[in-house]
Amino acid sequence: MRIGVPRALSFYRFHPAWAAFFDRLGVELVVSPPTNRATLEAGLRYAVAETCLPMKLFYGHVRALVGQVDQLLVPSIQRLAPGSTNCARQIGLPDLLRATMPDLPPLVAPDIDLGQEARALLSLVLEMGAPFSRNPLTLRDAVTAAWDAYRAARQAMQEGRLTPADFDRPGKAPPWPPDGIPVAVVGHPYNLYDPFINHQLLVRLARLGVNPLTPERLGPQPGANYWAFEHELVGAARLALERGVRGVIAVVAFGCGPDAVLVDEVRQLCREAGVPMMALVLDEHSGEAGLVTRLEAFVDMLRWRKADG
Repeated sequence: MRIGVPRALSFYRFHPAWAAFFDRLGVELVVSPPTNRATLEAGLRYAVAETCLPMKLFYGHVRALVGQVDQLLVPSIQRLAPGSTNCARQIGLPDLLRATMPDLPPLVAPDIDLGQEARALLSLVLEMGAPFSRNPLTLRDAVTAAWDAYRAARQAMQEGRLTPADFDRPGKAPPWPPDGIPVAVVGHPYNLYDPFINHQLLVRLARLGVNPLTPERLGPQPGANYWAFEHELVGAARLALERGVRGVIAVVAFGCGPDAVLVDEVRQLCREAGVPMMALVLDEHSGEAGLVTRLEAFVDMLRWRKADG
């Protein structure tokens, strides 16, 4: 049995857990190749113009797996915390795919609500594993392995030993310069860690002498927000400012309504703290040259501010 995993959206948060879970059940996971221009072109055929770039890439990664696997893992992630909600498109992913792609293999499409109590989540995961094993001890072992892998990955990311871009390439250490300029780089993981979508943003910053502090490196963010991923964006910026970063880069996707609203909240937080902030808006038309020029100018400005005292 081969189950396909699109290298997009929830991959950048939950892949360690899925990989450990299905490995214990003897199921082979096949991750779609890294994003490239062909991935985007394939996804554009199934998306309306107003769809955000991460969704267009998700469609492209699905197309890369069609015909290569027996089933596709496409969870509907409804909540990441009690009292919050997820992006409507991400909640409806299984239905969107079924409505637009008639040649899909069967979907493994659980409804995941992390706002529920632990017992309900355990029941859901056991139900997911039932088609692959009827042994309750094996299923329990798979659930435990998934939870341990998820926690270990979060710890490794907070310590700067791992990034979601390397979830399926263990052992590759991120190139963060420990004595570099501390700059918070806030945004959703699928925007920050896909090097195609952001033109190697984190690597470029490291080469410019920046130590990029992403939400995963900053750790859990305090407070709450109705939009789960937006809480991560704003919460990470607030936490970074409290820790004395020299600048903030907010990475958002064109066409994302919550991003467009809450990037202004990040801008206001930075204004109140007297910390420079730059917003990078990504879409399929974003040019590499313009992004590089803006990054270089922003980092030069941070150095000048330090030199001026």
